Amino acid sequence: MKLFTIYFSFFIIVGLFFGVSLFFPHKYKFERSIEINKPVHETFLFMNDLRNWEKWSVWNKSLDSSMILFYGKRSDSLGARQYFDGKILGKGRFEIINYKNDEVLSYNLNMHQNEVNANGTFFFTQKNNSTQLSWVDSGDVGYNPIFRYMIPSKKKSTETAFDEGLKRIKENLEGN
Repeated sequence: MKLFTIYFSFFIIVGLFFGVSLFFPHKYKFERSIEINKPVHETFLFMNDLRNWEKWSVWNKSLDSSMILFYGKRSDSLGARQYFDGKILGKGRFEIINYKNDEVLSYNLNMHQNEVNANGTFFFTQKNNSTQLSWVDSGDVGYNPIFRYMIPSKKKSTETAFDEGLKRIKENLEGN
């Protein structure tokens, strides 16, 4: 009887954990923006070349000093790839998966042999002689209860990383 009570209690706890997670959102969208005092075309050219990403990305050698970066046949435009390998961040790659010149640049991040797969997009908007650069990450975690519970903490850490990355992009382009 005690064994039944233990199994029944465990089943109830797991059921509650999963059931409560269904009330958490399964879709997320994080968006941050910054104004850069450079024309859209200059900003787009800088962002379109993956070799420039190590200059502004918060996930670079300052986070993982063992990181090695290498590139596919192209480092810019559609299909460009940046591969990385480090002791902290592990193995992965960025790939430009969509772009419209001076308007949109989308990428896919793949890490840990497909365990982490995320898409992000940069939007470029002309504002007088400057650029409004917006960085958007969105997705759907499905029914995975652990991922649903993690969305609120992911929001804060992602927005913090986006703000720092956008600030670094601005500094690189404006020479500050």
